[in-house]
Amino acid sequence: MAVVAAGTFGCLLAGESVATAAFLGIALIAGSYIGLQHPTWLLWALAVIVALLPAGYVPGTPVPLIFTLTMAVLLATVIHPRDVTTFTPLEYALIAFVGVAGLSVVATLQSIDDIVEYVKWSGAILLVVALLRLRADQLRTFGQVFVVASAASAAVGLAMQTVDKSARTFDLLSPFGYDASSAGRFVFDGASVTARLSGTYIDPNAAGIGFLAALMISLLVFDGYRRSMIAAVLFAAVALTLSRAAIFSVVLALLLMLAFHTMSARGRAALVGTLVGGMALLSAIPASRRRIFSSFGDGDTGSAARTDALREFPEKMSGHWLFGHGWGIAEFKDPEKAFTINYVANAPLLSVYRGGLIVGIVFTAIMIYACYLAYRCLRSSRPEVALYGGCFIAFFVLGMQLDFSTVSIPVSVTDLSLMLVFLVVALRNSGTREPLRQPGSAAGRAVVDDRLRSLR
Repeated sequence: MAVVAAGTFGCLLAGESVATAAFLGIALIAGSYIGLQHPTWLLWALAVIVALLPAGYVPGTPVPLIFTLTMAVLLATVIHPRDVTTFTPLEYALIAFVGVAGLSVVATLQSIDDIVEYVKWSGAILLVVALLRLRADQLRTFGQVFVVASAASAAVGLAMQTVDKSARTFDLLSPFGYDASSAGRFVFDGASVTARLSGTYIDPNAAGIGFLAALMISLLVFDGYRRSMIAAVLFAAVALTLSRAAIFSVVLALLLMLAFHTMSARGRAALVGTLVGGMALLSAIPASRRRIFSSFGDGDTGSAARTDALREFPEKMSGHWLFGHGWGIAEFKDPEKAFTINYVANAPLLSVYRGGLIVGIVFTAIMIYACYLAYRCLRSSRPEVALYGGCFIAFFVLGMQLDFSTVSIPVSVTDLSLMLVFLVVALRNSGTREPLRQPGSAAGRAVVDDRLRSLR
């Protein structure tokens, strides 16, 4: 109650109305009750917000909704008994990563913005640890909520491209900080202008990563025709974002399955047909055909900018190799500055740019280890697990080299964390012995019990 009173008084001092202060006070009381009595509700709310309101803010404040719920989930994980008490090597590595990154923040600290950006980023990373404290059935429910909410988000984005071109949807979402003037993103190719599906993500590249994460997770949390239908919707959403990082990741994942997955000749023929049919469909749509086949050509301004940024990278890092340029710098917060400075659009190198060489090496090492786990999934006899592993490897090898938002944009960092969480889930379900848990641990017993229930 003291926190509620202090928060309400702070809102009034900040110039907010009495009604806004009262709303926030009631919301804080309700959130505290939920966190103490029904902590899993926070998880379901986070899954919905990440998919449906990824760029939203707590009404009346400049605090992102995702950050608020992530902190609530982390706090609930600390104060409540946990079903899984042992940690995987991946979790230990991520905790160490947060610590190493904190050293770079201390070394480059210039303003409170550095600390704020670090807290947002570290909260999204530590979400992996919080979610892996859940039982298998709870993780499955979380994934299902996130996937269904992502499909709904794709539907909202499609409606804004067709029947709601004036972005009245954003007017309805204005209490959460959405503005109709920020709706709509386009790709220009000569005289042609093509709208990109972005929906409530606002940024179509971030939308591509979010829908790709939902597509991957849908393979693990749904079965039968529901999996096929939802995966088709989410793949269409990925294609409509015209995000080359996401589209090429899916294509490369299918190629990796052809190369490394042990499947029958019939299954291989079906996979080849899917790949050929999908590429034919993308080629038949003028917008996607221009977007894909003009990539990396002389007329592609994005590729030219990436090449320039890579060439200028050593010079820009001069004097900043050890701890980077800092976390709250203008190019990470101001779109105009980002466009002018043209920093490198590559996740591993951008982690070096922001946090220094040590942070970049640790980040890359963790992702390589995760790719090793994904390769083990890729060799699984279960096609959905194998495809998940292929998508993860493809996203790191290709997608994260074309896009940088998994380092700098909180919602994309959260999406990457969800990919890592369900990578562990996929490995548990791969049909091979799981070495990441102690055989007699509560986690191991929970996995065995879950499998026995599924067999029954």
